[in-house]
Amino acid sequence: MKIWWQSSTAIHRLHDYRNTLTEHLNALKRPETQVHINGVDDGSMDLHYNAVVAINSYCPGGVLNKIIQAADQGYDAVAIGCFLDPAMQEARELVRIPVMGLGETCMLMACMYGHRFSGVAFHAKQAQYYDRKAFEYGLASRHVPFGDLGIDFNEVQKAFASPGQMTEAFVKEARRLASQGAEVILAACATVNAIIRREKIHEVDGALVMDCNAVLLKTAEGMAELAQSAGLRTSQRLLYQQPNRQALDEWMRIYGFRPSAASKPERSAADAQSCRPAA
Repeated sequence: MKIWWQSSTAIHRLHDYRNTLTEHLNALKRPETQVHINGVDDGSMDLHYNAVVAINSYCPGGVLNKIIQAADQGYDAVAIGCFLDPAMQEARELVRIPVMGLGETCMLMACMYGHRFSGVAFHAKQAQYYDRKAFEYGLASRHVPFGDLGIDFNEVQKAFASPGQMTEAFVKEARRLASQGAEVILAACATVNAIIRREKIHEVDGALVMDCNAVLLKTAEGMAELAQSAGLRTSQRLLYQQPNRQALDEWMRIYGFRPSAASKPERSAADAQSCRPAA
């Protein structure tokens, strides 16, 4: 089984994040699963701006382009390792392999571990975005409005070397959310989650702190298996109705998307230590 893990960042430049994530996913994956950790070819770190998220998602070499490459290269499922779920619905319209987003997957899973959930974003603008996503996913009655750490993505990176201030802020915010009725707390960013998990924060005031990256990887493995064994795939009615390949190739040409390389060597999560952007 081959899983394509797609970051919304140029993760090949974020060595602390990439290495921590690689180690964690290696410890979680099935022995026979290969995980390719990939990012966008280039992109801004100002991910609290919706405009940057959109550009990183839809530009040549961006998230959507990469997911098309994953399907063309024979991967069994895509795990979008970003709580913003960038290009998730559009990708499901274009490829037949399972495409799972960190935000949707973990919000739905949280509903099986507690009645109400919330999460901690790194920035207030993202917290507001996640509240809208909870409504879009039909979970408004199950969610407590998200909190935030009050920092940007560049500051998050510093916490790999010095996690104390960020983890203290996370616990404080999680405690506030638990007092408002949240029974499950999500570290609402794959990068924040990597640090929180490394620091072994599993519970705050009795509320479960879900390992979002673990949930996404294991769900992607399960959905890939269901596709292979039971033929379970996205509905082709309305929302995810798929264009033919000729149309997709034409769109890729018009918008300057980068095609998949003719052949790519298979790489495991261990190999991802030295990952570089795919062509």
